[in-house]
Amino acid sequence: MQARDIMTTATLTVTPQTLVADAARLMLEHRVSGLPVIDKDGALVGIVTERDLLCRPEIGTAPRHANWINLWLTADESAEEYAQSRGRKVGDVMTRQVFSVAPDTSLHDITALMVREGVKRLPVTQDGKVMGMVSRADFLRPLLGRLDNVQGPRAEDITIRREILREISGKRWSPRPVVDVSVCDGIVELTGSVASERVRAAIRVAAENTSGVKQVITHLRLASGTSGAGDRDVPSHSR
Repeated sequence: MQARDIMTTATLTVTPQTLVADAARLMLEHRVSGLPVIDKDGALVGIVTERDLLCRPEIGTAPRHANWINLWLTADESAEEYAQSRGRKVGDVMTRQVFSVAPDTSLHDITALMVREGVKRLPVTQDGKVMGMVSRADFLRPLLGRLDNVQGPRAEDITIRREILREISGKRWSPRPVVDVSVCDGIVELTGSVASERVRAAIRVAAENTSGVKQVITHLRLASGTSGAGDRDVPSHSR
């Protein structure tokens, strides 16, 4: 299996000009621990994570050093630390050294990178553009499939997932909040959040119309601040 088989698509992104408060709000609302940062051309320039927002004077966690440590900090290092802990824009606080993977990167190589660098999330990029995100949680579905079935996920299920993601990507209503698709024995589960009830219905229809799908079960929540039928799970009828 490769990154494209487990990654979360329709990934939320921010720019260096995004306010830190807005980035934090997005992470909380969509339950993600990090956001890719892109420039005006859509190229990946950094990542902002919960870790980048831990040390802030607003909550009494700004960095404090013993006097002898301050003596070893250069003026540039001290200035950088000050701006990073007090910056109001993502560009001031983001991590600029970003580890990323390609869509065809194997799961073995992804896990090795995560362990070696101590990161929880990796952007999936192609030609410098963000295609999706892979987090540690994304490994749980294929792992569970292996534990439940020694034969592992069927090739047909992987094909169905790719077809559904291909169908919903690029549409005018294509969901900006995070949506993911998992398939087991032709049964599709849709998880994440969407902007409206109509978008939720469109994604369900796209899944139901995909060849090989036996049933579609949606667990798509309406994103905070939107109107609709609420956050109930809405299972569809078997085909």
